Amino acid sequence: MSAIKILVINPNSSKSITNGLQEALDPVCPPGVELSYYTAPAHAPPSINDFQTATLTAVACYQDILEKKLTESYDGFLVCCFSDHPLQHLLREHLGPLSPRHCIGIFEAGITHALLLNHRFGVVSTGTGTKPLLIKGVSAFLGGSASDRWAGCVTSGLGVVELREGDPVRIKERMQATAVEVVKKGAGVLIMGCAGMAGMEGVIKDGVRAAGLGEVRVVDGAKAGIEVLAGLVRMQK
Repeated sequence: MSAIKILVINPNSSKSITNGLQEALDPVCPPGVELSYYTAPAHAPPSINDFQTATLTAVACYQDILEKKLTESYDGFLVCCFSDHPLQHLLREHLGPLSPRHCIGIFEAGITHALLLNHRFGVVSTGTGTKPLLIKGVSAFLGGSASDRWAGCVTSGLGVVELREGDPVRIKERMQATAVEVVKKGAGVLIMGCAGMAGMEGVIKDGVRAAGLGEVRVVDGAKAGIEVLAGLVRMQK
């Protein structure tokens, strides 16, 4: 069987996010899989914080990907934004329902992985305040807003790009404090709710352990997404 080629898509224009994804994913790439990395065009927003930036990044990436004919060059596409990002729907529509090529998002992959590990999951998120788009996406994925499998999300106050380019001490403190809050809400497994958090599982586990809350599982939606995509493609070959 020929190698499975997966394009890992960072839908914002911050190369530091792409670099972080590559650092986290290359060492755990499954056998027989080749990973390539894509960063949104320079005119796309540098981070995705709301519906407006999600839409702008989706349009910029979709047009660029089609112009470069990348949908013809890969077996799978992983959209690395922890939300129900429009780009994954655009690419699926373009590929068609019977295509042997697949597109998923780290949002879907992360939740699927978490649901198989524990009864209740929560999300360590970026930004501040409520996350209406994230909450809406989770509700849609679970089939309703009243599911007891959803413990909720807590925002860290950290920006998306700050996760890769900010003060390491502040990042560690905020990630650990936020993870502790999510566990206290009843989550048995935590999902890292941003592609910029790639590789931070150890920081989160250490924080929860130091708070006296024991061990906790941490899911990276990007790592889960690579495994899911590879499996989907293998089933078609």
